[in-house]
Amino acid sequence: MGYTTTIRSKRQRVVAALDIGTSKICCLIAKTSPAPDWFEGKGDAVQFEVLGCDHGRAEGLKAGMITHLDSVEHCIRQAVDSAERMAGVTVEDVHVAVTSGRLKSESFSASVALPSGAVREDDVMRLLAGGRQYAGRDKRTVLHALPMSYRLDDNGGISEPHGMCGERLSVDLHAVTADEVAMRNIMLCVERCHLGVASLVAAPYASALSVITPGEAKLGAALIDFGAGTTTLSVFADGHFIHADAIALGSNAITTDIARALAAPIEHAERLKTLHGSAFATLSDEREIITYPCVGGMAQGSLNQVTKAQLAVIIRPRIEEILDLMRRRLASSGLASEVTQHLVLTGGGSQLTGLPELAANMFGRPARLGRPRAMSGLPAAAGAPDFAAAIGLLLQWSRGDDRLSTRAEQRFLRTGTGYFARVGEWIRDNF
Repeated sequence: MGYTTTIRSKRQRVVAALDIGTSKICCLIAKTSPAPDWFEGKGDAVQFEVLGCDHGRAEGLKAGMITHLDSVEHCIRQAVDSAERMAGVTVEDVHVAVTSGRLKSESFSASVALPSGAVREDDVMRLLAGGRQYAGRDKRTVLHALPMSYRLDDNGGISEPHGMCGERLSVDLHAVTADEVAMRNIMLCVERCHLGVASLVAAPYASALSVITPGEAKLGAALIDFGAGTTTLSVFADGHFIHADAIALGSNAITTDIARALAAPIEHAERLKTLHGSAFATLSDEREIITYPCVGGMAQGSLNQVTKAQLAVIIRPRIEEILDLMRRRLASSGLASEVTQHLVLTGGGSQLTGLPELAANMFGRPARLGRPRAMSGLPAAAGAPDFAAAIGLLLQWSRGDDRLSTRAEQRFLRTGTGYFARVGEWIRDNF
């Protein structure tokens, strides 16, 4: 399934997305509708209208991991409640973006014999269920098991094998997994808010869907999402999602560096970084002086001063460290590194002045700042790079590229292949 794969919704639905980040929790509620016939082939087959949107400060999380269950539950309740009031609807389940749990990317092949000599739906289901089960070994939760291409006997490069003749069907799968315990805690926290977890989606995949263009995905592009507590990497090539990675280091580390170097309160260090921070120092920055309050304990009302150039000197080592870690992770990924033609940067930390130029220098590839695609009803503030994952959750639902492998696992590993199982699937898909 390629980058442009979409599923046309049979009816209007309400879809809720929940991005649980280290510094903020965002909830989007959107209404779906099929694109008009004249729109076919010009974009996604499903259009979204955002009904409700809310985001608030996250507490009880570190590098995407839950450290205080009650605090995270309270923050989720606040965000979802506000979004529901704005939308005028009550949601029953949410699609959740995941950055924690030591995300791991793996590509492998699986194959099955074809008893009938032709590819039937059950053959594909059996193949995908086996691949998904293999990816979930060693107490890992499978977030995605995406078929990249199929092979029939010695013939490769097949995108849709149904109905074709052969003796053996093989598939190349890309699986993204996370630690089972970390995923259980996220699900527990969401379920304590009386919400169901419709799906867990790797945040780097969701961000890429909202930021990378189909042309970039075809040629080969890597997306780096700079979050507060984590920085994630996703790679697309030939229209397929082929690699994901994450490190537990984000832009909060820059804020801490500023606070320690300047003896400034954390909230003012964050403000200095956001309003005046830069990856490069220019000659004019030497003359631009910024004042900031001292950390508590010093003389009441006393102010300190720093030039923009001095601030850039504090910021530069940490941002270089993050980029160097990402560069090494990409280089060690093998094929993903070879096919990456250019970089796209997104996330709240990507808005640092001069970051695209620094990334281009360090990676030796052109880099640009990516913003999530616009949606009807989306507030202007939610069009910023730090909302890429939340918007991508909606787009991932509309693609439905994981639905087949998930359904295959449910059919062959849990619920059997009986008549009533098939009827249940038909009802879920159509009503």
